Amino acid sequence: MTTTFQVIALSSLDPFADDRHDEPKLLYPDALKCAQELKAQGKAFRVFADGAATEEQRRAFLELGGVE
Repeated sequence: MTTTFQVIALSSLDPFADDRHDEPKLLYPDALKCAQELKAQGKAFRVFADGAATEEQRRAFLELGGVE
C-alpha cells in the first residue's frame, strides 16, 4: 500500500488540524510541494501520514518546519 499524506495549514480556528476529513490525500512528491508552498507563504502546517512514512520523508517535512 502506498503511503499518502495530508498537509494541513494551521489556523486560529483549528490550531491542531483536527478537522481534516475534507483535505486531500497526496502522494509524497505532491505533499512535499504543498509543504514547500506553505513554508514560502510563512504558514505553519502539520503533516499526517496514512501508512508508513520513511525516515527520509519525515525528515524532509520536519526540515520545512512541519509540526508533528
